[in-house]
Amino acid sequence: MKILIVSLVALVSTFCLVRYFTAIVSSRQNIVREEKTVLPEKPVVVTAVGDVMLARYVEELSLRNKDWNYPFASSSEIFSGSDIVFGNFEGAIPKVHEQTPNFNFRFSVPKEAAKAAGRAGVNVVTLANNHSLDFGENGYENTVATLKDIGVASIGKHSDHVYEKSGVHVRFMGLDDTLVRLATSSVVQKVRTAKKENEFLIVAVHFGEEYERSSNPRQRQLAHLIIDAGADVVIGHHPHAIEELEEYHGKPIFYSLGNFIFDQYFKDDTERGLAIRMTIEKKEVTYEMRPIHLTGSQPKLDVSTKPLVFTVER
Repeated sequence: MKILIVSLVALVSTFCLVRYFTAIVSSRQNIVREEKTVLPEKPVVVTAVGDVMLARYVEELSLRNKDWNYPFASSSEIFSGSDIVFGNFEGAIPKVHEQTPNFNFRFSVPKEAAKAAGRAGVNVVTLANNHSLDFGENGYENTVATLKDIGVASIGKHSDHVYEKSGVHVRFMGLDDTLVRLATSSVVQKVRTAKKENEFLIVAVHFGEEYERSSNPRQRQLAHLIIDAGADVVIGHHPHAIEELEEYHGKPIFYSLGNFIFDQYFKDDTERGLAIRMTIEKKEVTYEMRPIHLTGSQPKLDVSTKPLVFTVER
């Protein structure tokens, strides 16, 4: 009887020990599994480019080459690794398209060309410019709808666009100071309303004078107001030439990125541009200013010029 009791005690003790060590192993496995699910935070990478005009002679070049992808033939090296490729969409996509004649400034963009932009990687554009209404309100609405159908978000007249990855939120906002001069009080109110806590706010502004290589007082006034109202960076379009970079209150202002795709072959300034690569993390942003050269309306990285790289704390 004693032997039986001792055996039972030993059996129970062994069972308890097995359960104990099994629980420890299971707990450790859970810890390992939990550790594996904690992924490192990944930054949001945005590449911002200048004016993208796919009508007029750019369309003619695509037709001659029998390839709607023609303007973007070398853009993969510019866009590579980007979550967002952002540019200024110069023109409209009307329901009834007719090729824009040379020297005409009412830009009709064929849907096929817009699709090519989407295939190349362009996924957010600003329509806050002096050409988005080239075919009136109906043309504007069709542009927004067509871009949405092909996976390209648009900002400007109606809404902003927000992108999020790994807890990093980036908001895109567009303003136009060319068709109608913006009231400064309205600019401040719009930016303050758009700015949300923990969001990185990119404000694209269509402003300045065409073919000028330096900003004017009006551009500087608006850009400073926009930064003061809460923007993290200002991206300028419209001059068709590269203008200067300014650091204002610790925030960068790129007054003009110049052209990205256009048919302005009459001077060197209009065949150059900048691609701004922004690596956006929760605590800092790294900017890389990459020079672009256009050949036959095809943008390519200018490897002869070293990019300027700098980091800004958020």
